[in-house]
Amino acid sequence: MKTTTIQEIIKTIAEGKVKIQDFSCNGQCSKCGECCTNFLPISQNEMADIIEYVINNNIKPQKHILVMQNRLTCPYYDGKKCVIYEVRPLICKGFYCYKKMDMETARKFVKEKRVTADMWEFANDIEEERVKKWGKN
Repeated sequence: MKTTTIQEIIKTIAEGKVKIQDFSCNGQCSKCGECCTNFLPISQNEMADIIEYVINNNIKPQKHILVMQNRLTCPYYDGKKCVIYEVRPLICKGFYCYKKMDMETARKFVKEKRVTADMWEFANDIEEERVKKWGKN
């Protein structure tokens, strides 16, 4: 197994060296959720924005019937759309299965230090804070 950095991965994707399956519909996002994975490289700033947005908007992690045991889908994808779309991480903003990532987005992506977050673990931590503010509802 070869280890690599996130910068190398993004560069490889931006250069078009990775074959990504196109799930778009006539060149537009079909909102299929295939790219809404559970493990995302996100920055501290993105984490803070997501925490604030989720708590202030009383957003709960979404239930995914088919993948609940494996939890492979982002907890903020409801089956139709991203419920944190306004504050989604840069990796989500810059990814399109129907076109190659541009180098400007790739540069922005590697500019900030990122960690690979387990979004379910992250969402569960935020949920505790959300419940403190809003209650169980």
